[in-house]
Amino acid sequence: MGIIVRQSISNTIISYIGIALGFILTILLYPYILTPEEYGLTRVLISAAYISSQFAHFGLHNVVIRYYPFFKNANPDHHGFLFWLMSIPIIGFILFTAVYLLAGETIINVYADRSPLFVEYYLWVIPLTLFILYYDILNNYLRSLRDSTTGSIANEVIQRILAIGLLGLYFFDWISIVQFITLFVFSYISQPLIIGYQIWKKREFKLIPDLKIIRSSLVRGVAKYSIYSMLGGFTTVIVWNVDVMMLGSMAGLDQTAVYAIAFYVASIITIPQRSIEKIAGPMLAGFIKNKEWDEVGSIYRKTSLNQLIPGLLIFGLIWINLEILFLIMPEFYAAGKWVVFIVGIGKLMVMVSGANGLILINSKHYKISFYTNIILVAVTIVANYLLIPIYGIEGAAIATALALFTHNAVKWFYLLIRQNLQPFSLVTLFVVALGSISIYICYAVVDLGTVWLNAPVKSAIYLLMFMGPIVYLNISPDLNNLIQTIYKKWKP
Repeated sequence: MGIIVRQSISNTIISYIGIALGFILTILLYPYILTPEEYGLTRVLISAAYISSQFAHFGLHNVVIRYYPFFKNANPDHHGFLFWLMSIPIIGFILFTAVYLLAGETIINVYADRSPLFVEYYLWVIPLTLFILYYDILNNYLRSLRDSTTGSIANEVIQRILAIGLLGLYFFDWISIVQFITLFVFSYISQPLIIGYQIWKKREFKLIPDLKIIRSSLVRGVAKYSIYSMLGGFTTVIVWNVDVMMLGSMAGLDQTAVYAIAFYVASIITIPQRSIEKIAGPMLAGFIKNKEWDEVGSIYRKTSLNQLIPGLLIFGLIWINLEILFLIMPEFYAAGKWVVFIVGIGKLMVMVSGANGLILINSKHYKISFYTNIILVAVTIVANYLLIPIYGIEGAAIATALALFTHNAVKWFYLLIRQNLQPFSLVTLFVVALGSISIYICYAVVDLGTVWLNAPVKSAIYLLMFMGPIVYLNISPDLNNLIQTIYKKWKP
């Protein structure tokens, strides 16, 4: 785990630079420059493209992580793996495009009532799907080369800088809304281009296939895995995006905009998780391949704890300071307060579950991801369908949290029964209890009468109440080592 923590530092720094840019973009610019309907349109386009890309790549983005070691070991200098990764998704993209165009009339009918603006731009989902598709493929290939930072820079920093620039052009009336959406979509081509260039710099951009390595048994294994991976990944992305899609058709783009901003705020909680898993994924693939289950169990337990602590820390700071956040935004967006809380709880449930998904997808149990995801999608769609008409955006948030809990509970139970792997302990319970009590006291008890005085005082009290005992009791040795490393580096 030590190597994961060390290598995740750069990803965490990049991610929080991205968070700063995302704050400027999502909190300060989008609400004031775009109308709620226009901002909601960008979110529906992106969600539709993410769902579509999962179908188009045939599950190859997960095949990269799992099978790269096999191709590399068989022929270290010229395995030609990238050729297949670049070629096969073209077939999927062509099939997706054909299906999407044939379904055009249905799409128009679904969105015409509540979201007529989406009807005007729904065809832009096609090129956006292509760009996201190849970003996923190439980024996972680069991660297999032990470079997890370039993808973070492309997605979380450069993409947001481009969006800020486009908003500036639109704000000064140098481009129209049509031109803004066009350039917004094409800005996503920067991500696969940056990743591709980095692969080329590493001299790994090899597009000549090595046909000798394609044994029938390997092909069958890859094909079988990719099918389950595609279906499993497809269902996962549906869960993450179907709320936005259904809100757009059932509640309108303006409500989608409120939900999207609140969801973004809650998603800040998961930054440490994403940073850790970018490194943990390839390592777990290697340990599982070599049947080193003790190492897998160690990573499983430590990812759970080391994701829960910063997750609770960030969640608490967000919740006790949420009033200030909404004060600097148009009043219309304050309706998303409870969406932040509900989705935040759902995200914490994912984080405390550790690397269960990575373990399943990289092991012989990968099929279970597909079967559990089928249940997950059913729960998500039904819950959204039932709850959105009653509770609006809070209903979508409840549906998301319920789906996340169900999904991770099933994966936890399966790994416990089949592999005797368990990420939780009494320490987990202690951290959850400590965080919950600290948040309640700071939110409901401490009150100095003014928002601007409450914010720094509550934040300081929360940090002392929550992080003080954790550091003092050495609850997470990895966290304490990280703090000591930072202190030694920056002390006078």
